[in-house]
Amino acid sequence: MDDNIKHDLNTDNNKKISIYIHIPFCVRKCNYCDFLSFPAAIDVQTRYLEALIKEIERGAAWLQDKGYASYVKSIFLGGGTPSSVDPIWIVKILDTVRRNYDVAADAEITMEMNPGTATPKSLSVYKKAGINRLSIGCQSLNDDELKELGRIHDAKTFYETFSAAREAGFDNINVDLMSALPGQSVRSYTDTLKGIIELRPEHISAYSLIIEEGTPFYDKYKDVIDRDLYDIEDELVKEGVVLKNPCEDDKEATEKVIGKVCLVKPLPTEEEERKMYEETIDILTKNGYHRYEVSNYARNDGDYECYHNKAYWKRADYLGFGIGAAGMVDDERFTNTDDINTYCKYWEGIDICYPPSDDTDNTDTDNDDTDNTDNTDNTDNTDNTDTDNTDAAEIKISSKYSTRPLLEHDKLSIKACMEETMFLGLRMDEGVAVSDFESKFGRPIDAVYGNTLDKLTKEGLVKTYDGYIKLTEKGLEVSNAVLSEFLLDD
Repeated sequence: MDDNIKHDLNTDNNKKISIYIHIPFCVRKCNYCDFLSFPAAIDVQTRYLEALIKEIERGAAWLQDKGYASYVKSIFLGGGTPSSVDPIWIVKILDTVRRNYDVAADAEITMEMNPGTATPKSLSVYKKAGINRLSIGCQSLNDDELKELGRIHDAKTFYETFSAAREAGFDNINVDLMSALPGQSVRSYTDTLKGIIELRPEHISAYSLIIEEGTPFYDKYKDVIDRDLYDIEDELVKEGVVLKNPCEDDKEATEKVIGKVCLVKPLPTEEEERKMYEETIDILTKNGYHRYEVSNYARNDGDYECYHNKAYWKRADYLGFGIGAAGMVDDERFTNTDDINTYCKYWEGIDICYPPSDDTDNTDTDNDDTDNTDNTDNTDNTDNTDTDNTDAAEIKISSKYSTRPLLEHDKLSIKACMEETMFLGLRMDEGVAVSDFESKFGRPIDAVYGNTLDKLTKEGLVKTYDGYIKLTEKGLEVSNAVLSEFLLDD
């Protein structure tokens, strides 16, 4: 593939950009979670969040140094559980973003939270800070399933949190749900789905459980995963590895040890998992929601599709702040270090060589770990034009961001960009616009993927409609296999 092919993805210097901010802290790690998250003491949280604020500031200088202004259309605070930290940090973080970036008046600002980590008071703080979209991790309304997942809440706590969010004035709420859970039946899953629908959240994300290595669930289920459960279930039952059709009301059946073998609830069969997938589409469609991405549904009576996630799927520019956070600007992708000590040590040593501004209400002035307290802790420096040291300061700050510790740093090839355009774009119901592909890459999509599209169209897996290429329902059901067809030869 020739990398000299026209590749004008961003011609407007006043670019729209999204910002992801990672707050890794949580109350307790869930049994299935492989995200970069962990509980931490208050002093660790403080040190990290002070460093995070500094990275956000320096990122703005770096972006300006690249020659264009940033126009922020979405901000997403994820984790971890952002609502597990003192709400004042959410205020400080968002104030820092606004001081250093041009945030659109109608920007979508989302914060993830878990039931049991928010109060009416904290919700009021989030609302006043500008959060206008919440994403609540419910996962299930079945208390036995929640206990198996290792969640800190029960169904009652979720209902209380959701109600408090409504009372605080939040009118754009997503609820996360999970299917294919241990011991889950099709009925218990659809009961949860119907219970959530009764609350009329504006958005529902419905994911199937994937058991990842390195999690307690993997250790618990590796005997089932490593051997084909569905072919040898009777043998496993005899060995005491899984329960045969456990009663959902039998709390004693959840877990016990037989020698060195853990007795666990069985995972749903492939047939049951497929039925849950089909019921999700059918029930949500009948109740006023539409699917706009493989696992995401928005209510039909408003503009509730998640702008931030769509920016990812459309390969828009975005910055990622915090440990493990990824960003992409002009097809240059960065992933921050995932080591909190490395991250904090790097950012704590920063010196700012111009005076602070007068507005110091939300600065991190209690950071005693730096050697330059008078200068480094006053971080709301948005007006750099009033000093003689502006140019030197800009260069220093931008350089500091450019040399931050990274896990990955890649300039994506044209080939990789084309592949990602198809992988990500076809996840969305609208698909990939034929005209956009040619505008971005300077080649008609048929010239790159003609044979692949012909093959998949004949197999009934993709279709072209009104200038867009999209997956059919059949294609969505086997999306991973279909998307792999869009890998290009070197």
